[in-house]
Amino acid sequence: MPRTRKNKNDKKMNITTEKLKEAKPQEEINIKDKKTTTKRKYIDTESWVEKHLKELVEAFGLQFLNLTDDEFMKIIVNIVDMIRGESSSLDLDVIIRRFKRNLMFLYPLIASMVLELRDSLTDEQIEFVVNNIGEAVLSYASRLYKDLVSRGRNDLIDRLKDYWNKYWVLKKHPILPVLCPICKFNSLMPDLTCMVCGSVVSEKRLKESINFIELLKDFARDNNIEDVKKAINYGYVYLSSIGVKPPSENRDPLDIEIVLSNNEKEYLKSLIEYKQGA
Repeated sequence: MPRTRKNKNDKKMNITTEKLKEAKPQEEINIKDKKTTTKRKYIDTESWVEKHLKELVEAFGLQFLNLTDDEFMKIIVNIVDMIRGESSSLDLDVIIRRFKRNLMFLYPLIASMVLELRDSLTDEQIEFVVNNIGEAVLSYASRLYKDLVSRGRNDLIDRLKDYWNKYWVLKKHPILPVLCPICKFNSLMPDLTCMVCGSVVSEKRLKESINFIELLKDFARDNNIEDVKKAINYGYVYLSSIGVKPPSENRDPLDIEIVLSNNEKEYLKSLIEYKQGA
């Protein structure tokens, strides 16, 4: 139903009427000259968008998405509701100007809405979504990655990785997870499952993919001998996207515990001996 601005309550209107009756002629003229509040009709967003749908789709630069009218309606009604603010009226030119001023904020929202509305995407739609996904990449990376792999779109996969890394650090944690050897996203969790491709990686495969022996060499070089000895005695180290650290350090929530084999322990012992003799 149309909404109107609230009128002053009856009590205030009665007081105003009495003052007008008692006022001197000049006072009465001054009061009458003042602007009075008028009722303004509230324009419903949905009906207004339906009337201007084609113009809005073209002005927003979304026609290439080839969505149905119903899908465009759902997206644009949401967008117009956001940018109209508290205004009771709607003006086409004003809405278009506000949209263009806020493109960087609105396109990521549209990308997310496209994903919510459609189970499958055209080539044009997935290009738009990946290029504008923003921080929603943290929620949709898995779905988008699998879709892009099936299309052979390595260019968009690389773009998706860039967004994943950017928004992980901005929104999740200052340190990226360990690189998954399967999908090459920094998305491997401490239980060796990948958040993006869903793979469960063996410790052996992980060690091979990161050249673990070289990381142990760096670990022995960069840490004091006591910490290296603790790693040998405890039988494990912590692995992050930054490198290897001893079990004596605080474990970060993203650190992966890596068990040292007998050969790896012997290798560390040899590095200690070399370090002591240097």
